[in-house]
Amino acid sequence: MKELHVISIIGLIYSIILGLVTFIFFKEYLIFSVLGSAVSLFNHSQMIHATKFGLKTERVVLAIIQRYVMYLIIIVFVYFDTKGQAMSNVTTSYVFLLLGIFSTKIGIYIYHTPLIKKKLEEKAVEENETSV
Repeated sequence: MKELHVISIIGLIYSIILGLVTFIFFKEYLIFSVLGSAVSLFNHSQMIHATKFGLKTERVVLAIIQRYVMYLIIIVFVYFDTKGQAMSNVTTSYVFLLLGIFSTKIGIYIYHTPLIKKKLEEKAVEENETSV
């Protein structure tokens, strides 16, 4: 369970960096990257909570349905917000939304790189050796 929280923290750091880069270079698309990141991180924490006390089918199914409803809502929000704009603006808005949505996935990929994973495994081995 501890590694899931590490993934959330890495995803949060990615979201902050994405938000800052978007704010500095592409101010008009900031809302889409932040909205995508917020929904992604909320859904990840919701799935951690749903599976924390054992897998109950009803809770997991409800969390999955709620996850996809939230994704659908933000996709529709971006559609209506960019409805009258040029196609390049619409495409760029969806790209920034996807960059935000992928924050948890980026956290997973970064977590499983050898540098981070190896350090955490060594720390766990040291803790086990000291407790014995």
